[in-house]
Amino acid sequence: MDTKLEETKQLGIRPAGAGVWTYLALAFAFSWIAWLLAIKLHSREEFLNFGTAGPAFAAMILSRNAQRDRSSSSLPRAVAFSVLLVFCWATLALHYSWRVSPNFRFVGSAWLLFPAIFPAWIISAALSKNGGVRCLLQRLVHFPNRWSAIALLLFPAIQIGPAVLAHLFHQPLTTPDNDGSASIVAAAGAVFFLYNLVFVAVLEEPGWRGLLLDRLQEKWSPLVASLAVWLPWALWHAPLDYFRPVRFSLVMYLELRVATMIPLVIILTWLYNRSGRSIQASAMFHASMNTLPFVLPYYAPGFGLLFVMAGYAIFADRMWRKHGRDYGIVATSAATGC
Repeated sequence: MDTKLEETKQLGIRPAGAGVWTYLALAFAFSWIAWLLAIKLHSREEFLNFGTAGPAFAAMILSRNAQRDRSSSSLPRAVAFSVLLVFCWATLALHYSWRVSPNFRFVGSAWLLFPAIFPAWIISAALSKNGGVRCLLQRLVHFPNRWSAIALLLFPAIQIGPAVLAHLFHQPLTTPDNDGSASIVAAAGAVFFLYNLVFVAVLEEPGWRGLLLDRLQEKWSPLVASLAVWLPWALWHAPLDYFRPVRFSLVMYLELRVATMIPLVIILTWLYNRSGRSIQASAMFHASMNTLPFVLPYYAPGFGLLFVMAGYAIFADRMWRKHGRDYGIVATSAATGC
């Protein structure tokens, strides 16, 4: 028998591309049921965060394998979970307190501990006893490297560069409705970034990139795999796009979920592959792109640079070419060794 195939069976790793439809079914079912229940029960917006965890939970379920460390203690994960729970709760409380109060007061609610459980549990899974789950989440929770920094700063460069040039040439900018001094806006922006990192990127990226993109790239080129991630990722947002306070029009949907999301998904694939399959890198970019347009002024036509960046990524990495046959099975993360 092929030695490599035998090794993958012993590790509990599935054949190339396996589990794609199972992942999509689990992610959509968990998210849509949670979102639709919250919407129909007229729950506060905070509780929509339950549904966002669907992609990460689906990825954790499908990443489980036969490797289990029975000798290690559960105490480190319990301690990490407790600390993270307080941090996530504080981030959520600050975010929603500052959204409704111009005085930037902190209003903590015990009910916010419930949605805070999900990101705390997912991040602490980097200490899971199960080898597959631990390996998945260690690609999110590792010491930041240069690709984490590149991912964090790339979207600000795409937004701020054209805005500065447009300002110099007296072109109109779109300015977010931010009240207060520069220091208050900066503090609110930092909290909003943490919210997007912990309650959006951390709950999505282990699934869309960490599992689905990996398994699609086992069979297809990075470019085709990117487009195969884009369609379900865009459709996954549908309950929120339809029921959110400002319902998406057809024009808004085409602009945000098609015209903008396609170059974004290609850039995310490029960052993910270049960083050695670091989920942290894709999470940094995801949080950054969700934060900056609501914090800093921008020149709308300047976002055409997203297509330029996506084009660079395609040609620089020859993304139309398929990876080796064993990509996703034997590929090694530069950050964690998983």
